[in-house]
Amino acid sequence: MRRFGAWLAGRRIPPFAWVTAAAGVVIAASGLLDAITSTANPLGSGWTWFWIAVTIVLAGTPIAFGARFVSWLGIAGASVFFVVTSVQMAVSVAPVASVNNIVLYPMFACYLGWFYRRWVARAVTATGFALSLTAVIINPLDALLLTWFNILLASVFCLEAAGYLRSRLDREITTDPLTGLLNRSGLDARIDLELTRAARTGQSVAVVIVDLDDFKRVNDERGHAEGDRRLVEFASALRAITRPYDLVARIGGDEFLLVLPATTEAEAGEVVERLHASIPRGWSFGLAVARPDDSAHTIRDRADQRLYALKASRKQDPAR
Repeated sequence: MRRFGAWLAGRRIPPFAWVTAAAGVVIAASGLLDAITSTANPLGSGWTWFWIAVTIVLAGTPIAFGARFVSWLGIAGASVFFVVTSVQMAVSVAPVASVNNIVLYPMFACYLGWFYRRWVARAVTATGFALSLTAVIINPLDALLLTWFNILLASVFCLEAAGYLRSRLDREITTDPLTGLLNRSGLDARIDLELTRAARTGQSVAVVIVDLDDFKRVNDERGHAEGDRRLVEFASALRAITRPYDLVARIGGDEFLLVLPATTEAEAGEVVERLHASIPRGWSFGLAVARPDDSAHTIRDRADQRLYALKASRKQDPAR
């Protein structure tokens, strides 16, 4: 037991794997309770015990795989659950046994809504309820349709609430509260995604880092409220000169970053000129265009170097 505890403690198991495993344990426990208490299973006790064993194995799979546990396996597990419970409902001869097959649907709706994209969660949940409704129509036990409908309502609530909370949490994690722009969280992953897409399509990607000049002095001399006002004003100007699919982020107190897909160096220069027309002074920039071997770190580093080279040259020649 100690060895198992040490092995478990040494593994990197993400929350998604833990929750998926917990869902499997709940299903196995529910099936075990049905197997012990139910006396009218047309499919036979062997069917029930077989699926209990399968569920126990599946519950251990996320823990065994840890960080390598892929998200589509959760979708596969939910789909199998919906199919198996629908088959059981279609042949059931006892209303209570049929209801027991669908009482866990809200749990799955919550799971899908939290961990998967909204359209995926909705599609899988809708498919599950379509299958169970078919089973209810095939086997119209007294009052089961009303119970099915109530569980449908509860599941829709769980699905949408989980999806809303997850999307709001994601926005709060990735959004700068002052300017409404992206923040540093997950930014490198998004840059790497654009670099991968550019390598596949043969298009270029430009990264522009913009830094406000002497911003600390603004805060010191005119107050943080004035500093915040300038940041919000500058963020609005950046939004105005960029396209809907460009990435615009605030990556520091007075530093912003633009990721411009399908943009050459000359086109990125035109974006900078539009910013200059909107806000003529008070900022510096560094621009870099992706190379074949670039990563988010290397392209940002080159843009940073050009930014600080420009700042250094301005100190020597303030007219630049």
